[in-house]
Amino acid sequence: MLTTKDYNEFHILDTNIQFTDAKLANKCLPGDMVEWDIEKNQCKLVSRGNHPLIVGTLELTNKCKYGLTNRQLPMYLFTPYDKSYPHFIVGSSEKDISRNMIGLISFGEWALSSTFPRGNLQTILGVSGDFDAEYQALIWQACPWKYSPKEKYTKGCSHSETYIPILNDNVVRTRVSGETFNIDPLGCRDVDDVFTFEQNSEGWNITITISDVTAYVEPGGVVDKMAEKISQTLYNNEGGVLRPMLPPVYSEEACSLLPGKDSYGLSISFNWNSKEQSITDIKWFSSILKVDRSYTYEEFQQSDSPYKEPLEQIASYLAVRHSASAKAETTASAKAETWTSHEWVEQMMLFYNREAGKLLKRAGQGVLRRHSQPNLERLAAFQKSGIPELEKFAYSSAEYCLSTEKDTVHYGLETDAYAHASSPIRRYADLVNQRILKELIMSFEEKRTNSDSIYTVPIDYRLMNQRGKAVKRYGRDMDFLKAISSGETRFKAVIVEQKMISPDKKKIKLYVPKWGRIVSTWFKSSERTDNLNDETDIVLSRDETREIAVTLYREVEIECVFMSNARNWKERVVIQIM
Repeated sequence: MLTTKDYNEFHILDTNIQFTDAKLANKCLPGDMVEWDIEKNQCKLVSRGNHPLIVGTLELTNKCKYGLTNRQLPMYLFTPYDKSYPHFIVGSSEKDISRNMIGLISFGEWALSSTFPRGNLQTILGVSGDFDAEYQALIWQACPWKYSPKEKYTKGCSHSETYIPILNDNVVRTRVSGETFNIDPLGCRDVDDVFTFEQNSEGWNITITISDVTAYVEPGGVVDKMAEKISQTLYNNEGGVLRPMLPPVYSEEACSLLPGKDSYGLSISFNWNSKEQSITDIKWFSSILKVDRSYTYEEFQQSDSPYKEPLEQIASYLAVRHSASAKAETTASAKAETWTSHEWVEQMMLFYNREAGKLLKRAGQGVLRRHSQPNLERLAAFQKSGIPELEKFAYSSAEYCLSTEKDTVHYGLETDAYAHASSPIRRYADLVNQRILKELIMSFEEKRTNSDSIYTVPIDYRLMNQRGKAVKRYGRDMDFLKAISSGETRFKAVIVEQKMISPDKKKIKLYVPKWGRIVSTWFKSSERTDNLNDETDIVLSRDETREIAVTLYREVEIECVFMSNARNWKERVVIQIM
């Protein structure tokens, strides 16, 4: 499969073949199945990938036209927001060509005689620079797939568009006994985790149950294939669902662990000894249960629930237990004293995922989550800066990997076996792992020694990583969009890094506290060298009328300028140090 970030430098997955120059891609697109033609020294298309709708700018203001369609409509250049795609040519009947538009296109063809691929315009989202249009564009860029409107998947238009949950479950289940409740944000409908507390002679029997989505989502079915593409639910900054991984009749009804109905789950139970503060007798099982009550985080925090104290104790115990060093243990213990219900729930989910990871790694099945150690040089520098919030930027993002890989260490969680398994309604990796865990549990119960029936990972885990990065970019770009749309253009920032990228150009990284992000910009280097110390450099302002002193960790004021015709939001926001 062909991969690229900029349609200039390419890599064919699962090979050592890397090359530079779009011409050598030979009209192949990212996601296409390709092979390398040794004789012609270029890519050869094997089959086109399933390209989603592509969001981008329809360049109506460009004076160049690219011919006419069969319907005699003028064709314009279309620039995708996603830089991994090349420019397209697209026909449009738009009369107003004084402004560029944001649109969605589908891939048409790439003729041998054409410089650019043809795209088919599906819809216009609005004018470039308009907040609502840009907002919708960012959603489409983060997740270019969506389910049909609700009336289609409840009534059904055809077999391929009928998303009615059908129970497909022949598993022997154990009914969970005790008081069962969930703790979630206000208004949450896609509930995938609940806790059950039952008192015993030593303390409590605790059960963590995750919704058994596999009971409704058939492997390889219509919903499963769409969930694989979406990969994870996209939320807005307020927690509202923008693109559900599963249709709402699944995520908010059939699979959701809402109160008052029998629900299916995959559970892990353990005994909590209140006196000795210890966990014993850990067991996995397929479950059936009824949720008794729902809490918001704030409600549970302020409640007089008898389960509040043991939940807090267990969370504190888990945090300390998984701290490898004495120093980390002391830090974890101190932090736990100020924790709220958010952290209590988080520790329970981490426990579930750690235990799931152990099973998967032992079986050599499924997808794990790994996290490399930080850039130690950068971490040390940030620690000396006196700005604690910078330290997180020395760490790389976690990523998915196969459980059979040699390196599966999650540095941040101090384990070599951590899996996403607690959110199968919202993440496809969790759904994949749940299918495998369910088979493993059945094999334990049936005392099977072979794993012939174990479900295999149907999707390249690297695509899961790509989808995760796309969701992360959405959050970054929304920060930019909101900053520009608010009318506020000046912000406080801190210089955190500087680097020469050419003989006369310097790249500067700035931490913007209001955004909680590090952003990059560049300036022309000044030729002046007098009266400078080793820690200070001089660069020129963008208009080259001012000199700017660049010293690490100096607080500065920045001004953001919006360039509406730039390709994507990372390039549209131009930053100037004042």
